[in-house]
Amino acid sequence: MIRPKVLIVGKSNVGKSTLFNRIIGERKSIVHDLPGVTRDFVYGETEWDGVSFTVVDTCGILENPESYIEERQKMLIFQSREEAALILFVVDGRNGLTSEDFHIAENLKRYADKVLLVANKAENFDKFEIEIRPELYSLGFGEAIPVSAEHNKNISELLDEITNFLIKNDLASFVEEPKATSEETIKVAIVGRPNVGKSSLFNSIVGIERALVSEIPGTTRDSIDYEVEIDNQKFSFIDTAGLRKKSAVSYGSIEMFSISRSIKAIEKSDVVVLVVDSVEGITRQDKSIIGLAEDKGKASVIVFNKWDLIKNKKQKKEEFLLNFDKEFFFVNYSPIVFTSAPKKWGIDELIVAIEEANRSRNKRVPTSLLNAALERYVMVSPPPIKKGKRIKFYYAAQVGVKPPVFVFYTNLPYDIPKYYQQGLRNMIRNYVDPFIGSPIFLKFEERKSSSKRTDEKGKAQSTKK
Repeated sequence: MIRPKVLIVGKSNVGKSTLFNRIIGERKSIVHDLPGVTRDFVYGETEWDGVSFTVVDTCGILENPESYIEERQKMLIFQSREEAALILFVVDGRNGLTSEDFHIAENLKRYADKVLLVANKAENFDKFEIEIRPELYSLGFGEAIPVSAEHNKNISELLDEITNFLIKNDLASFVEEPKATSEETIKVAIVGRPNVGKSSLFNSIVGIERALVSEIPGTTRDSIDYEVEIDNQKFSFIDTAGLRKKSAVSYGSIEMFSISRSIKAIEKSDVVVLVVDSVEGITRQDKSIIGLAEDKGKASVIVFNKWDLIKNKKQKKEEFLLNFDKEFFFVNYSPIVFTSAPKKWGIDELIVAIEEANRSRNKRVPTSLLNAALERYVMVSPPPIKKGKRIKFYYAAQVGVKPPVFVFYTNLPYDIPKYYQQGLRNMIRNYVDPFIGSPIFLKFEERKSSSKRTDEKGKAQSTKK
């Protein structure tokens, strides 16, 4: 279902992100008192009275941009006027107009037939009617709709106007009953340290410039979702803010909120793509980020980006692979892809790796195959003796997916050494299925019988990786 796009535009600090969050019914865009917090396009889906549409939050438009980023933001927003079904031009309904409002109005005049003027922060309705509304007519877009996104005032009236416009202009996408389908959208979070090329890689994958790209670390603040279909497989890619060490981020800062959103993006994803700067190599923060993804049971792919900047590529690739086994030993099941976002090197290989990792995370293996491998393994590598007893394994079974979870029934579930747990994981990967790209979670439970049941404390022990 193709939903019409409703684009929210306006100068900085008029409450566009607060309005966006109110319309979609969730706190997706970062809201902060400082102007210029939103930098990228943020997409959200919503529906009202049976009409479904996509809402797009944008950064504040400056009349005279002072930096490359501000100029680039402005250009991207104005480029999006064409594809928008409706443009919500948001102005300040509390303090009135400035020269920047007139500058934006001038650039929207060509699209006046699909511009809806919205006066936000108009919670003092009497003041708005007397002092503010008369001057808004000078913008040339007719009657303004007064709202207060922060106090949830008049939002339903705004939504009525939006849906009425879409229906009247034959642009409405009506909500349909969900159809049963086996085709699942793979949710992919692109993560990494600041300035490793995440947004450039994101743009190369989705094939359209929607994430702002620059050489300045920390450009991306919000997590950006974009859905694409590649060879009949649907993907939802999430570009995220760069993750720095906690010690380098001040409490309550905008960057702290960005990091929180990045972590949430990892939590809701199926596959996490860790982007590593090939020039700088693997860092401690890279290991920390991918370790977080593993702990949350996400499939992973490791991307060495900026590969076009590397000389002696064959020799360097061998060095990278050796270093990978040393630094990323705990996620050595992850596929490795070498990419150059500007040159679009390795993009096809990356898509294949993502699909394979997702399949592994959803895979089930036969119980008979698992137990045959376990029987052979304990013969070759007998379990150790603990508390005067040899650890015994009676049987094993896969009990879950996303990620794969295996339970081993044993006489001493709390005494399985870490090294032997890792041996069991290796046994599964080597003799049952490699589960490329997916972590494996293990549980150990005491075998139950009619005469003896495990107490609440001894029900299960869960380990990861």
